[in-house]
Amino acid sequence: MTAATLTPSPTVGSVGARRWLVPVGVFAALFVVAFAASPDVPDWLDVGFQKWVRDRYLWTVEHSDNWIFTYFFEPIGSAINWLVRQAIDLLSWLRWTGVLAIAGAIAWRGGGWRACAATSAALLGVGVLGVWDPAMVTLAVMLVAVSIALAIGIPLGVWSARSARVESILRPILDTAQVMPAFVYLIPLVVLFGIKYPPAVLATVIYAVPPAVRLTSHGLRSVPVVSNEVAVSFGCTSWQQLVKVQVPLARRAILLGLNQVIMMAFGIVVIASVLGVDDLGGLVLRGLQKNDVGAAFVPGLAIVLLAIAFDRMSTGERPDGSTVTRRDTLIAAGVVLAAIAAAYVLSQQTFPSSLTVDISDRVNQVVDWFQDALVDITEAINRVIVTDLLEPMRRFLTATPWLVVVVAVAAIAYASRGWHLALGCAACLVAIGALGDVPGGEGGRTSLWDLAMNTLSQVLLAIVISVIIALPLGIWAGRSPRVDALLRPFLDAAQVMPQFVYLIPVLFLFDPGRGAGVVASVIYAVPPCIRLTSLGLREVPVAPREAAVSFGATPRQELFKVQLPLAFRSIMLGINQSILMVLATVIIAALIGAGALGLVSYEAFAKPILKIGSGAAGGVAIVLLAVVLDRITQAWGTPRRSRPAP
Repeated sequence: MTAATLTPSPTVGSVGARRWLVPVGVFAALFVVAFAASPDVPDWLDVGFQKWVRDRYLWTVEHSDNWIFTYFFEPIGSAINWLVRQAIDLLSWLRWTGVLAIAGAIAWRGGGWRACAATSAALLGVGVLGVWDPAMVTLAVMLVAVSIALAIGIPLGVWSARSARVESILRPILDTAQVMPAFVYLIPLVVLFGIKYPPAVLATVIYAVPPAVRLTSHGLRSVPVVSNEVAVSFGCTSWQQLVKVQVPLARRAILLGLNQVIMMAFGIVVIASVLGVDDLGGLVLRGLQKNDVGAAFVPGLAIVLLAIAFDRMSTGERPDGSTVTRRDTLIAAGVVLAAIAAAYVLSQQTFPSSLTVDISDRVNQVVDWFQDALVDITEAINRVIVTDLLEPMRRFLTATPWLVVVVAVAAIAYASRGWHLALGCAACLVAIGALGDVPGGEGGRTSLWDLAMNTLSQVLLAIVISVIIALPLGIWAGRSPRVDALLRPFLDAAQVMPQFVYLIPVLFLFDPGRGAGVVASVIYAVPPCIRLTSLGLREVPVAPREAAVSFGATPRQELFKVQLPLAFRSIMLGINQSILMVLATVIIAALIGAGALGLVSYEAFAKPILKIGSGAAGGVAIVLLAVVLDRITQAWGTPRRSRPAP
């Protein structure tokens, strides 16, 4: 018997244990160093980012006659302003009946009679609320912004689908554009393009481009390989393969991208109302500033109705699978022309005032009743959120030495995906510390790291509450078509409602503060998690479920042993989207007292000369937190590559 035969082969367990010995030792040593280091972020780590931003801002103010403004930014601003004016004039020329008829015809062509009825009813509701004219301004800005976003996003999505390198370059840019608080990039846009329409349109474009790029790329990458190979075998060029094969097969994903562009645009175009645009967002803002919930609710409801109308118009799929003939198109065009002609004959340029209803006083009465009836409940909820949950989390995170937090997050990232993710997450957190302190009250300084930990505590709590609410509802909807149908209209309304509008009920049911901010974030973050959990369960193949039942599995065993494991990736994607939604609401929640990084970003817009540097630092810190949470949760939702045994 040879010596090799006598040598015991290592077991799988011993190999796995030895593989973890090195990282455990490394992180143990790092924890010792972190506890021994300074508990606060050292001053020498400040890279001067805030001063650099402030100097760039002052240069643009002092050199407004520079050639780059005269020959580049001003022509772009003038072109956008002209496009919006032309859109407003077109909507005015169409009259309210023409707008209603065109919207209904588009919805009918794409989604059938139900979509047509829903779109028409939503637009009629906007008119009945008495805010038709400002709604048309919002619609004009939306049309221009969405057109530009699609013109940029779809080609970039095609390029990204055909090049892995382009996708890797675009991904952090798209993440930053989607998570960066709008108030942060509104400041340079105002400096470069002035006020009103140009910065409002461009801010909307920045926020709306990412879903167009991502869903176009996803749709093209999802085209079956066999279809591409068949096209190549028949001698198709690269262009023919794209136009004749890939785009038609990716049509649903591209149309979903259009739908998400519209929804994202609605979420940001309202915030852009602070630039002086006389639209629905401006009415909401003035109502909030006056603490008049009725005055804010009416235009807020109109925004929701507009969003629902656009959502139904962009479904792109007729439920009965029928096609629209040329005769049907001619009939629809005739109806549109007849509607426009009728408005001219009756001399009705805008929505008739005789059909409008003022519900603001009634809304105020209902809110007063709810405040009196629910004051004990809302105060108890707010007390639990702030006193029992948020404050202990904030104190723990701010009292923990900053390097310990960095090492702990790096350890979680390593356990999730390895050294590459661990180093990336650690670098993001160190970069937050390198942004420096921000101006505080009475001429003092406030640690940006402490503000970031305050924001992180709010985000983590909002995510936990969102998951606790969403997972059971998503599982219930995924296992019951009746529950899914019942929840769908509520989820639609919650998803299309712009973030700004959530502040209206939250502000008047809860005291301003971090508790109200968490509640607003939860409302905005729950729908995607419910949808994707339900979708994941419904997409589980029938075969493994039938096999489980045939082996005597109970419904509970089928759920936990088959459906949830197979739907895990979809569920984690839902949680990931909820995290991004919560972080996107941070800046909005600052308007109702949530404070922390959101408030720092908002103050930069209110006082750009004094706060521009700190505002940019706050916005970058939010993006870095988003990158860390996004990458870790994405790692949880995708299978880890197996490593060969040594």
